Amino acid sequence: MSYNLDSYQEPFWAKSSKFVRGRDPLGVQNSSISVYANLLPGLTNLTQRLRYYGMYLFLLDEYKKLSDLHEFKKSPKGQFKFIRRAELTLAFVMRNEFPEELAVIGSSFASDNINKAKEKGYYDISLGADQLKDTVKGSVYWDYSSGALGQYYAGSLFALDLMETRGGYFERTEVYGLELANAYRSSMTTETTTLFLKVILEGKLNFEDIVNLNDIVLNKDYKNTSEGEFYRQMLLSNDGIKSKTTSSAITSKRKESLQLFLNIIADSNEDIQWNNMPIYCYKECLLKTKEEVTGANFGWYYYYLNELVHYSIETVFWGLLMEIDGHSYSLHQFLTVITDKVFIESEAIIGNKQNLSLENLIKSVKKEDFDTDNLIFEIGKSIKDNNTYEGILGGILSLICLYRDNKHKLHEAQEYANEHYLNTKHGNALAIFKDYIETSKSLSFKDFIRKVIHTLLNEHIAIAYAKMGNGEKNLLKFVIEDNYLIHIETMEPNFTNPRLKTLYNFTRDLGLVNENDQITTEGKVLLNKLNNGL
Repeated sequence: MSYNLDSYQEPFWAKSSKFVRGRDPLGVQNSSISVYANLLPGLTNLTQRLRYYGMYLFLLDEYKKLSDLHEFKKSPKGQFKFIRRAELTLAFVMRNEFPEELAVIGSSFASDNINKAKEKGYYDISLGADQLKDTVKGSVYWDYSSGALGQYYAGSLFALDLMETRGGYFERTEVYGLELANAYRSSMTTETTTLFLKVILEGKLNFEDIVNLNDIVLNKDYKNTSEGEFYRQMLLSNDGIKSKTTSSAITSKRKESLQLFLNIIADSNEDIQWNNMPIYCYKECLLKTKEEVTGANFGWYYYYLNELVHYSIETVFWGLLMEIDGHSYSLHQFLTVITDKVFIESEAIIGNKQNLSLENLIKSVKKEDFDTDNLIFEIGKSIKDNNTYEGILGGILSLICLYRDNKHKLHEAQEYANEHYLNTKHGNALAIFKDYIETSKSLSFKDFIRKVIHTLLNEHIAIAYAKMGNGEKNLLKFVIEDNYLIHIETMEPNFTNPRLKTLYNFTRDLGLVNENDQITTEGKVLLNKLNNGL
C-alpha cells in the first residue's frame, strides 16, 4: 500500500497531546470549594431548584413499587430511562406553563419541541429521553446517561441521607427518603400522580394533558404543606455525621448560613446585597474573635480569605502568561527581566520602601496608604486594561497586605482548618502565606518578587502534570522547550461560585424571600426564631 499526504496518519504514540482549557491553572481553588461545601452541605451550584429533591424521591419510591418483572427493573439503565422520562416530562410542563422559570432541566430541548408537540397533539417522551446504544449525542434532552439526577443531584441527595446506591441502582433511604417521597406525593392529587406515572411508563405526553400536570411544577406554592415543611426542616437540620469535626461535634453550618443570609436580606440598607455575604463575614471576623461569631460566620471569613489570596496570586500568574505571549525568553532571562520591570514599577507605588526586607516592608505598608480592597479593585482594572506589570505588582502587594491584615487571625484560621479537615487542601491561604511570605521575610523585596514568579511557574507545571496523570489532556498554559518559554493560553483570575445563588433560589421556593429580594412574613417569623436560638 502506498502512502501520500492525504492517506498518511501519524502513529498514535507520536501524536501530540491536545491542550485543553482549565479554570484553575494553579490548582488552588479546591481549597475554596472545600470550605463552601462544608458551609452549605446538600447544596451545589447545579442543584438550584428545591423541588427536584422531592420529585426524585417520589420517583425512586414509585420505581421501587414496580413489579420485578417490569422492563424498567431489568438493569440500572432501565431505572435511568424511568428517571429521564420524568425529567423531560417536567421540562415540557414547565416550558408550556411557566416559560420564564430558570434552572429547569431540559428546558432548551422542550422549548425546541413544544410547538411540534402542539401541532401533533402529543410528544414522544421516549424518543426525546431514552438513551440507547445508537443514540446520537445531542439528539436527546440530556446526554449524561443517568440524567440530571446522576450528574447533578445525586451527590446532594447522598449528603442529605435521602438516597443511597445498591447494586448499581439508586434507592431512597428507608426513613428520611421515604418521608420526603410521601411529602411530595401529598402535594399532588391522585389524578396527577396517576397521569405522571402513565406518561413515564408509556413514554407519550399528550399535549392536552400538560395542564393536568401542574402539581409537579417547580414553582408550586407548597409553603403550608408537609412537603414545604420537610424542605424547611431539611435546611434547618444539622449537617449530618459526615460533618463531624476533629472533636466529634456535628455541625449546623447550613442552618447558620441560612440565618446569616436571611439577616442580610432583612437589612434595610440597600447597599447590602445577599451575594456579598462572604465579604461581610470576612470584615466582621477581622474585628471579632472566633468565639464571638458563629461557626458559619468564621467559615465564610475563611472562605473569602482564600478567595482573595487566590485572586492575588492568579493575577500575578496572568501577568506572567501575558508576558510570555509574544516574546522569546529563556527561563533565566524571563525571571530577570520580569523581576526588574516589576521592581521598577514598584518605585512609583511604594517609593523607598522597595529597598526594605520583606519583613520590614510588611510593617511599613500601613492600611491607610495600602488598603486591600483598593488593591483588589485596582488589579481588576489592570487585568481589564492589560496592564501587565501593574497587575503583577498589584497581585504581589495585595498578597502582602492580606497577610498584614490577617496576621492576627492566622492562629484561629489554622484552628478552624484543622477542626474541619481543611488544612490539607492544596492552595489554602494559610499554606500560601507560609510558603510565599513567612519563609521569605529576610529577602529583599526584589528577591521576593523573583521568588514569587519562579514559584508560580513551577507550581503551574507541577499542578498541570498532576492533573494530567495518565490521561492525554494537556493542561499546561506554557511549556519550556530548549529552555525557552512557549505560550499556550492566558487565563484571567477568577473567583469561585459559593452556592449562594442556590441558597437564594431555595429561600424563594420556600416563600421566605419574594421576587423583589425582600424577606416575607414567613421569612421574618423563621429569622426571628433563628436569631432567638431555634
